[in-house]
Amino acid sequence: MRQPITRLLAILGTLYFSTNITFAQQSKLGVEAHVDKPIQDKWALIVGVSNFKSKSIPPLSYAVKDATDFYHFLIKDAGFAPDHVRILLDEKASQRRVMSELGSKFLARVVKRDDLVVLFFSTHGSPAQMDLRGDNYLVAYDSEPEDLFASGIEMQRVLDATSKRVLTDRVMLVLDACHSGALRPGGKGLKRAANFDASALAQGSGQLVICSSQTDEQSWESRRYKNGVFTKHLIDSLRGSGKPKELGAAFSELKDRVTSEVLADRQVNQTPVLNSQWEGRALVVSAPPVNPQQLPPFVKEELEPDSSGSLSVAMQTKLPEQTDVPAVGDTVAPAKLILDCDYFKEPGNPKQLLQAYNATIRQNPRDAQMFYKRACVHIQLKQWIAAHNDLAQAQVVDPNAARVYLALAFVFSKMNDPFSATRNIEKAKFLNPSLPPNQRLPEIVECGD
Repeated sequence: MRQPITRLLAILGTLYFSTNITFAQQSKLGVEAHVDKPIQDKWALIVGVSNFKSKSIPPLSYAVKDATDFYHFLIKDAGFAPDHVRILLDEKASQRRVMSELGSKFLARVVKRDDLVVLFFSTHGSPAQMDLRGDNYLVAYDSEPEDLFASGIEMQRVLDATSKRVLTDRVMLVLDACHSGALRPGGKGLKRAANFDASALAQGSGQLVICSSQTDEQSWESRRYKNGVFTKHLIDSLRGSGKPKELGAAFSELKDRVTSEVLADRQVNQTPVLNSQWEGRALVVSAPPVNPQQLPPFVKEELEPDSSGSLSVAMQTKLPEQTDVPAVGDTVAPAKLILDCDYFKEPGNPKQLLQAYNATIRQNPRDAQMFYKRACVHIQLKQWIAAHNDLAQAQVVDPNAARVYLALAFVFSKMNDPFSATRNIEKAKFLNPSLPPNQRLPEIVECGD
């Protein structure tokens, strides 16, 4: 009797193990089949903040432009439907709006399984190693730098939203937000030198994270063009020659280009970092979605306007009538000239002027007069670093313009650099004989309030 029972147990054991092996094989194949599925649809949220509500946060020169350029890249080159990409710039990038678009009003309502989500942030921030409890923060338009716990965009909340409220495991997070060098012209930062840890963020989200530099480095805005070095080369590398390119290959190009440019221009290191928990085939951002969906009407109706409308308006805004801007006016030069904000005042609404000048400069990046005029608007808004960068560009295009040196002198005085202010006044005086008689500079030129 024992022999038949033994045989039966052996047969049952064989069936048990073979069944489990088959199930395990099927499960493994099922996982592989899932991760290799093509992208069903593509969505994106882009955030860029150059000017902040708090006057204690220094403005950035190109964060808004970086975000805008990345927005245009996704729509024009990467196959994202325009209504699938939301962009929040400056005052629209409040803490509430960013988290709402991510976790309740937009992505959480439209993203489905196997969709691709791209999140792009260009702003200030404070990485984990600088926080009392080790938390990462991005700085929104309305953030208070001394109370980021209450007013900042906590990265853990962003990661939680992508993993728990956005129903896909295909998320690409891009952070052009190195957080150092408070008032160093060309540097992007808030207070202290450190950046996010891409590895820790990727592990926390299980996804793909790209940071603009390593944790102990600073990210830089370019001296050669009007962008952050990282974002410019990110777009160029992803775009390539117009052919689809895997993210890994694009990142290798990006890393080499950024490292080389910053080392040559700044004599410091900036090393972009990619950390991926991505499974399956390599990501191709420009891969066409196989099942694109329409944005549901009820979602569209409930969304607040983003910044995409202002991008179109900026391109269509009529520029004020172009006239030569004299160095000291159309009257006989006074015996003493005091440089102040009113001296450089441009007629018109500053924000509308910025939109108009931005559009013109995009079309003609060699127009020294437009850079000077835009710098004058930045001076009115007391955005000293932005004004400095525009004047430096005008100086490159037209190195013999006395008015540019006068504006630089005033900006340097506001940045507590009296030596550079005096030096630029002397340069303006040196160029003085080339000016018309009614625009000649007096012997005494000083910087006022």
